[in-house]
Amino acid sequence: MKPSNGDSSSITQSMDSGGTDNFILISQLKEEVMSLKRLLQQRDQTILEKDRKLTELKADFQYQESNMRVKMNQMEKAHKESMEQQQGKNRELMKQVAALSKGKKFDRTGSSLLLP
Repeated sequence: MKPSNGDSSSITQSMDSGGTDNFILISQLKEEVMSLKRLLQQRDQTILEKDRKLTELKADFQYQESNMRVKMNQMEKAHKESMEQQQGKNRELMKQVAALSKGKKFDRTGSSLLLP
C-alpha cells in the first residue's frame, strides 16, 4: 500500500516507531515482571522466616509448658506428703492430749507412761 502522496518512507517510519514502541513496552513489562518476581521471592522468604520463628516459639512454649506441668505435679506430690505427715503428727498429738486429759503421762517419744 502506497500513500496517496507517494511517500513510502513515512509508512516505514510509522511502522518502525510502532515496533519500537512495542519493543519498549515489552521490555518495560519484562522488567516489571522480574521486579515483581523478586518482590515475591523476598516476601516468600519473609514468610518462611516468620514460619520458622513461629515453629520455634511453639516448640519452646510446649517445652516450658511440659516442664511447668512436671514441676506442678512434683509440688502437688510434695504438698500432699507434707499434709499427710502433718495430719499424722496432729493425730498423734490429739491422742496425747486425750491421754493427758485422762491422767496418763507421755515421754518425748510419744510412748505413754502411767502417772503414779
